[in-house]
Amino acid sequence: MPDVVRSGWQRAPSGLYVPKRDDIPGASSSYEQEGLKYTRRQTLAALTGVVVSLLALIGSGVALFYTAKAWEGQQTLNKQQIELNRVTQDRERRVYSSRVALWATIGTDFSSIKPAGVDVHIQNRSPVPLRRMRLLVPLESGRVAEARIEDVPPCVVRRMRIAPPGGERFAVASEQWLGYTPVTLEFEETGRSWRLDDGGLTATGADVTSHVDQLLLAAPVESPVGDCGEGA
Repeated sequence: MPDVVRSGWQRAPSGLYVPKRDDIPGASSSYEQEGLKYTRRQTLAALTGVVVSLLALIGSGVALFYTAKAWEGQQTLNKQQIELNRVTQDRERRVYSSRVALWATIGTDFSSIKPAGVDVHIQNRSPVPLRRMRLLVPLESGRVAEARIEDVPPCVVRRMRIAPPGGERFAVASEQWLGYTPVTLEFEETGRSWRLDDGGLTATGADVTSHVDQLLLAAPVESPVGDCGEGA
């Protein structure tokens, strides 16, 4: 039988050729086969979409993680920059006051014009004068005695003897080897007010509390100091 004719026939178990039928058990029509293929393609496309969506979600999570880390890093950098600016500004404010030093020693000599007491040294290594200066020393009675002193010029160290008011004694320091409570110096430079004591240098306001008890001052002596000025 020619192939063109045979294509529309099928061989029965008896050996005879009979017309093909789409409803033979176990056989499927061409429409069913196309539908099955279409369903498979849809399923594959759906699975592909799920995988793509899952990958996109994972990518979004990773991007979100790195974005959060970047934001956290930027916040840390901002805080460090703010702290650096604060330190820089504080250093600029202290450019002159940080060159002021104060120390005291027990006086080893005394006379009718030089009372027994403590020799205070005020060193100004800045290129600006120190103004509105005041020394403060606690007394044994619990009060505080003060002494206002003249301006200290630039590049000078001034030494002077201080003594407590009559009938008073300096308070004893917690550090027994000092023999007295450390002296406090208040001063002003270029419009800024400062307080210098054994705890270091701190900025203060222009207003101060006056004390009734006055320290005795004697024998002020000034001498120049090296390593002084803007570039020191």
